[in-house]
Amino acid sequence: MPGRQGQICKIINSRADQDPEAVYLVSEDPLPFAADDTIYIVNLRDLQRNIRNPLLTTPVPVLKNEVTVIAENLEEYIRSWNKN
Repeated sequence: MPGRQGQICKIINSRADQDPEAVYLVSEDPLPFAADDTIYIVNLRDLQRNIRNPLLTTPVPVLKNEVTVIAENLEEYIRSWNKN
């Protein structure tokens, strides 16, 4: 479960309209929220497409306990590519 803004994550049980391999960035501080509260994340691919205007990236509402952290930040996530 995410503990801070900027962590890289995946949705545990993605919906049919979502790519199960999609990677997201936690876009708000999740600490004040309970495990069954909704938090917002953004798709990294969409964020990259909107790099000149990141506010155009649509936030994805998801329950906090439906997200698993795969990296503490974007730099760590990118470094993991070289380890695989």
